[in-house]
Amino acid sequence: MGLLQGLESLIGSGDIQRLAGGNGDFHSPGSSDQQRLQAMVGQMDPQHTQQVFSQAARQNDPGEYAQHVAPQGGSSPFSNLGGGSLRTIANLLVQHLGGSGGAGGGIGSLLNKIPGLQTTDPNQMDANQVAAMSQYAQQNHPDAFGKVAAQIGHQQPDLLHSFLGKAGLAVGAAALASHFIKMDQH
Repeated sequence: MGLLQGLESLIGSGDIQRLAGGNGDFHSPGSSDQQRLQAMVGQMDPQHTQQVFSQAARQNDPGEYAQHVAPQGGSSPFSNLGGGSLRTIANLLVQHLGGSGGAGGGIGSLLNKIPGLQTTDPNQMDANQVAAMSQYAQQNHPDAFGKVAAQIGHQQPDLLHSFLGKAGLAVGAAALASHFIKMDQH
């Protein structure tokens, strides 16, 4: 059985086509389309997942993503996460933006580059600081953002909605579904 056939038996052929067309419903974290996305991520090579989410970061409007992570008059989706989940996202962002080999040019420089960031210790960050870091990564370092999203998708897929937002999820799902369809055609 091919990869697409296995995925079709898991989530359905019509759903793969619908997601590839960008017609997913990602408004709520527990939607059936988010579960389908998680199934696709689980079938993907982590490196390819990273590439897909890096591309999603490039395609996602920075203003829309900023509105997702730091909405005017509302709370960040990170505000609703437990401390362990928030620290997971913060740790991955610090690791990929400023850790050894990271995109940010050193962990100390993050404090100078990211407005609102008061510490580089993931254990000390609040939801607003994690939102500021994720917004900075999405706008300035989409490859690092993609690495973080891929790790979240493979390790704690329930956090993808909080991290990517509905627009990022829709772009990512369309790209993943299209990838499976193209692989099947070869």
